[in-house]
Order: sequence, then structure tokens, then C-alpha cells
Amino acid sequence: MSAHERLTELKDRLDAKTRLMQDVAHELKNPLSVIHGYSAFLTREKVPAEDMEKALRAIHSNAERLIMMVEQLQDAVRLENSGFAVDTHVVEGAALIQLAAESAELEAARRGVRLRWRSPVGDSLHCVAEPKRVLQVLANLIGNALKFTPEGGVVEVQGQRDGRAVRFCVIDSGPGIPAEELAHLFGRFHQTRDNNQKHKGLGLGLSICKGLVEAHGGRIWVESQPGAGAAFNFTLPAAALTEAPDADLDGASENRAA
Repeated sequence: MSAHERLTELKDRLDAKTRLMQDVAHELKNPLSVIHGYSAFLTREKVPAEDMEKALRAIHSNAERLIMMVEQLQDAVRLENSGFAVDTHVVEGAALIQLAAESAELEAARRGVRLRWRSPVGDSLHCVAEPKRVLQVLANLIGNALKFTPEGGVVEVQGQRDGRAVRFCVIDSGPGIPAEELAHLFGRFHQTRDNNQKHKGLGLGLSICKGLVEAHGGRIWVESQPGAGAAFNFTLPAAALTEAPDADLDGASENRAA
């Protein structure tokens, strides 16, 4: 690499970190402003019960959003410094699909989107993975699919055995992704598809998904055409057919979208 190329790379990294700081400040300020405003409202002497319930719901949802963004930043730092270390077990992929989909049912109903999930009957989806991290990836992909699927659309989560791997797929009936964006989709700080989204996020979710999948020895990719929806796929190493799942999924559902 020439000195000029090295300088250009360093400048790009500095610009990316500057953009991240700006985005973080902006994204953190929005929910903090909501929490501050509603908490000030609740300090009034007499607040109708209906208004109090609305304020508490807004405070809770925005606090959840803040926690999610802080966890994204923590994961981004891990990815930048040394990557992810995963504690793997033999786990049933179909159970992970069901758990992730059921966790997203309320959000799908709120958006008026049909959420379906399935896996081949009689086909073992036993894989070697850390359940909480796989659920994190699935939650992010399902959340993105719901966000970009119009009311009345469909999001489907699938799983299947693919040679020595188990392949997971999240398919949406949204607007699809332009070809020029596909190459950058899993890069850090990349804002996905619709720049007019009310909550764009930090642009870290898909890059974190990529880091988590690759930490398991798998790969992640997307297939999409404008106007034809998108299919996000990732693979995990398959366990031997004779190996029974040994992971306890209790508590693993307490995950957040990446």
C-alpha cells in the first residue's frame, strides 16, 4: 500500500468515526429528550391516570432504545478491538427460529405485517452456536425486515440443513435493496435502504451481525432486487446428526436487536 493510499484509508476511518460520533449524539439525544420531557410532565401534582400511563410507556420504550444503542456500541468496540468470542453449544436451530419469531410477534402485529416461520419437518437443524448471539442476529434481521415491509406484507423466517451447515433465512416483501447498496450493506455506519426512516439507528446492526456470524465460522449475505423484497441468509456449522442439543434456551430470549 502506497503512502497516499494509506493516508486516504486513515482519513476515511477518521471521517467514519466523526460521523459515528455525530450519529451517536443525535440518536441518543432523541430518546433522552422524550424521557426528560415526560418525566418533567410526571412531576406535576395532578396527572390524569390515562396521561400517566402514556408517559410511562414512552419513558420505558425510549429507555429500552437507549439500552439497545449502548449495547450496539459495546459490541462495535469488541468487534473493532478483538472480534467476538462465542461460547458454543449444540442447539436446535428450529427452536431458535421459533423463539426469535415469537419475540417479534407483537411488533409485527403493530405494523400490520404477517410474520411466519418454518423449518423442514424431520430435518435436524442441530447447529454449533451460542444461542443468545444467534438470537441477537435473528432479532436484528427480523426487526429490519418488519421495518421495511409495508402494512399487509409478509416476513418469513426459514431454516434448513445445507450440507455441513445450517442456513437461516429472513425474507421480506418490502421494496428491495438497490444493487449499488448491496456491497456496502454489512459495513459499519451504513444506514439501510430508507434514509427517510424516523429512527435510522447507528448503522451498526448488520456489521455486528456479520461479526457474530463469522465468529461462529459461518457467513452472511443478502439476495435482493428492487421491488422484489430481500432475503437475508446466514449459516452456522451443523452439528453431527447423532449429537443432541445441550443448550438451555431459558433466558436466551433476553436479547436485543444488534
